[in-house]
Amino acid sequence: MEHLQGNSKSLKKNIEDSFKSFMAKHFNKGPLLAKVYMVDNCITIYCKEVLTPLEKNIVRENLGEYYVQIFRKKLSYSSGDILIGMIEQKTGRKVNTFFIDCNAVDDSLCCVFIMEGNIEN
Repeated sequence: MEHLQGNSKSLKKNIEDSFKSFMAKHFNKGPLLAKVYMVDNCITIYCKEVLTPLEKNIVRENLGEYYVQIFRKKLSYSSGDILIGMIEQKTGRKVNTFFIDCNAVDDSLCCVFIMEGNIEN
């Protein structure tokens, strides 16, 4: 098991890279930007420019943003075990709660993990 707790900068970078790879593999497009924030027992991943060209076209249509959000949320939660495992492996901590949401209009995504115990900074 890979634990990177000692250096929060390398842990954040490692999580960013792993999350980008996850998105590229499961959504056929990685985000242009992935930024990790760690405070106490919370890890937040903010991504920008996550939508595929097809999704961007759908968002322009009537109710398109809702269809994209529903599809993204369903796909994200069905892959949730992979994301949780990735975070647990990188931090050496158990994930207690996981939340992900996509803003189709803003072309952004936010993923939050509440950990069992604080993350060392």
